[in-house]
Amino acid sequence: MKQLFTVLLTMSFVIYAQDDVQYKYEPEANKAEYYIGTFNKGKDVEDLSAWYEKFAKWAETKDGIYDSMSVAILQPYFHSNLAGIDVMWVNTWPTPGEQFKGLETWITDGGAYLLKSLPVTNSQQIDTWQWTISQPASMQAGNMMYATYADCSLEEGYDLRQVYDLYKDFAIYAQSEGDTVGRKIIVPDSGVQLADGVDFVRLMYSSSISERGSNADLYFSKIIDSEADQNLKGFSCTNARSYFGAAMRSPS
Repeated sequence: MKQLFTVLLTMSFVIYAQDDVQYKYEPEANKAEYYIGTFNKGKDVEDLSAWYEKFAKWAETKDGIYDSMSVAILQPYFHSNLAGIDVMWVNTWPTPGEQFKGLETWITDGGAYLLKSLPVTNSQQIDTWQWTISQPASMQAGNMMYATYADCSLEEGYDLRQVYDLYKDFAIYAQSEGDTVGRKIIVPDSGVQLADGVDFVRLMYSSSISERGSNADLYFSKIIDSEADQNLKGFSCTNARSYFGAAMRSPS
């Protein structure tokens, strides 16, 4: 099943079912690149932040190609593989066209030179599609954000579009109660294969670390017994892993 989703998402990120199935929302899709690695000997996140400044200056000379790209640098905190992962660099793009124009510029116009000073050795580079469920309060550059990823499986009788609609309904209600969690459904396009039985990855993130706690308090005090929460079904998630880090760049 996950192979079918990946193929269709690669083409248009729209999954069509039979004619008699009606969906409530049109998913808002974007692309994201994940660069996962470990710091080189003697290097740390401050060195990577300094390297980002060199990248940012380089990007500013490329005629606006990177204006639509956001960047976050995340470090694992509550995680089952702390020994194997030091940092995750995330680029987010509105469309594949903008993403691959940026990638072409990186590969052909100076990226190799910048990589010589990168203080990280990447073990994974993953290209993904993302469906946005809800937005956080703010993603301005400089925010110290908190993000949790989890592996999710569809339940029998549900497809990804149905789950998107149910999750969207839940998020709209939650935000009406004051919730500020950003939520996304993620499906890898290339660079990694989902484990057997896993259909997508769920991302929940907030504009600050403390907001994660206040949103959890809100959920357990006001949202957990709501009709929207009871209707949120069709999937289950395991293997949650959390990161904290800085939003380095927001779209111009």
